[in-house]
Formats: sequence, structure tokens, C-alpha cells
Amino acid sequence: MRVLVVRSTVAHGSIYHRVDEPARAVQESGTDVDVVVVNGLRTTVRDGEITDVDAQGADVVVLQLPKTVGMVRCLRLLQAQGVAVVVEVDDLLSAVPFGSPSYQLMVLEGWAQHALTCAREADAVTVSSARLLREYAAHGRGHLVPNAIPRRIAELPPAFERSPETVSIGWAGTVAARPYDVQEMGSGLQQALDRTRPRSRFVVLGEKADIRQRMGLAAEPDQVPWVADVETYLVRLGELFDVGVAPVRVDRFNEAKSWLKPLEYAARGIFCVRSRIGEYDRLGLGLPARAAKDWAKWISVGVQDADRRREVAAAAREIVLARHLTEHTAEQWLGAWRAALDHRARVRVAARPMAGAARR
Repeated sequence: MRVLVVRSTVAHGSIYHRVDEPARAVQESGTDVDVVVVNGLRTTVRDGEITDVDAQGADVVVLQLPKTVGMVRCLRLLQAQGVAVVVEVDDLLSAVPFGSPSYQLMVLEGWAQHALTCAREADAVTVSSARLLREYAAHGRGHLVPNAIPRRIAELPPAFERSPETVSIGWAGTVAARPYDVQEMGSGLQQALDRTRPRSRFVVLGEKADIRQRMGLAAEPDQVPWVADVETYLVRLGELFDVGVAPVRVDRFNEAKSWLKPLEYAARGIFCVRSRIGEYDRLGLGLPARAAKDWAKWISVGVQDADRRREVAAAAREIVLARHLTEHTAEQWLGAWRAALDHRARVRVAARPMAGAARR
């Protein structure tokens, strides 16, 4: 079986965790599947319309987040050739919150609806969370393949092996893109900084923007510029953070998000405090917090109790190594691709009698 996996987003994290690393894991699993990853499809356009798509000899084509009219057209043309199409989705696009840079395109200009159309017509759909499975695979052809971490990342020197004089409390992200998430901690972050002064500092890996004013912080936090390359980002995460916070606003978009950030923290041996939200709870890693007092309590514990910090972080990392590596999910990706191929074959067989009747 030859599988063509098509990157169709600019989101580095989604490409890494949902395309590149799954493809690598399947290739390294020793199966007879040939997996090729490409940027976009080769198409033929006449009079402004896509008339042909080059499947490059693939039996299965995986479309990552297809969300345009052109991608709907490509999906149909591929299936007409007898090629099975898998749609990969890791965000609930119809629930992108107002104020997000993507809201105009996804919601107002209908890209979310095009993605849903592709999912409904696909031979199989792969998603990263249970909510996405319900949203995009009501037809029963969905496959939940959770996010996972490459072994080479999980086996890097973990953060808990350090004994820092100043413990770094870290958040990774861009405040402008996720303006409401950090506010879920309320005054809890500043309470923890007050309790642990001068043994702690707050650092943002990304863009802090107006986080000091937004969070009512007494001092400006440190900022380390965002790292676009995901592999480098994961390395830096474990080098910078001792305690990692993963606050997430509870809304439709975030309820459908995967468990990625606590998983990354755990893989790098970082003591994690995270929001109480569906997928994070399902993963079960990190200490859950809802009210400001919870954030203050667990962040303070992570700073003040070095033994507890190491114990909790080490246990979480062991769970990642035992259950949540890309080598553990390779068979699930492969199963979804094979299921798509089987479905397309059944559709073709079912169409033959109708074609014969039409000729008669």
C-alpha cells in the first residue's frame, strides 16, 4: 500500500504531530507500507476549475485539514480515480472563538463548513479527540488517534534532573492568539509567585504581549522567543521550564482540543499544573486546577517541594514512555488508512451493478 500524506496547513505543531511524526512512525514500524509526505497536491486547472489531481501512484491520500472548495473538489476527483481519501482533523474549526486570527476565514467565510463536507465524504477520518470524532465522523468511519511523542524526545535529559536555585514557572504560547487561556489562572499565578519569592520566576516561551496587565502580575515576566521548529521547541521546553502551566478556557473549541501540552510537559520531565478540561482529564497527567486557589496551591508545591516536583514529573514521564509514544500509535494510523482503502473498494464494487444497468 502506498500512502500520500498531504500537508495542508501552516501550523507547525499540527504538521509535526499529525503528519510528519506519524508518517515516520509507520515507516519505522517495519510494515510494507510506503508513506510519502508532500506539501499540497499537484492539480490540473482549466478555466479556473480543478479538472485533475495527481495521486502520485498512491492507493490512499491523506488530506490534513482540507478546508477550501478546491480541496472538496480534489477529494471527489481522487475518489473518482479509485483512490481512497482520509481526512485528518485536529481542531473543531466551526468553534474557533471570536477574536481569533482565524475566525474570519473559518467561521465567516465558510472554511469550517468545507472541512465538514470533506470529512462527511471521506473514506475515513482521523481525529485527535473524542469530541472531534463525534463532530466529524457521524458516519461511523472515524478513527481516534491521540497525539503522541517521539521516543527520541521523551528520552532527552528530563527537567526534573535539575536542582535549580530559581525554579522557572513556564507557559508556552502566544498571548495574542490565546488571549483568554492564561486568564483561567486568575490571581493564582501571582499568589504562587508571592508565596515562593525569591525562589521562583515566571517565563513565557513565545510572545508575552500584555500578559502582565492581563494577569495582574507584580513584575514583567521573562520572555524567550517562540521557536517555530517543533523539535527544537520541545528540546527548549525541557531546558527552560521546571514547572509548566497549561491553562485553557473551557469553550467548544478547547473542549475538542487534544491533550498535547500536558503530554509535552510530561515527556520533558516538567511538573505540570493544568486546567480541568475533558481531554486533559482523559490523559490524566498533570495536577488539575480550576479556581485561582488551586493554581496557587499546585504551582507553589512545584516550586517549594523539590522532591514532590521530581516524583510527580518522573512518574508522568514514565507513563509517556509506556503508553504515549508515536511507536504506540503507528498501528492506529495504519489501521485508519487500511480501513479507508477497504471502504473505497466496497464503494467501487457497489457501483458496478448500477453502471451495468445504466449501459443496458
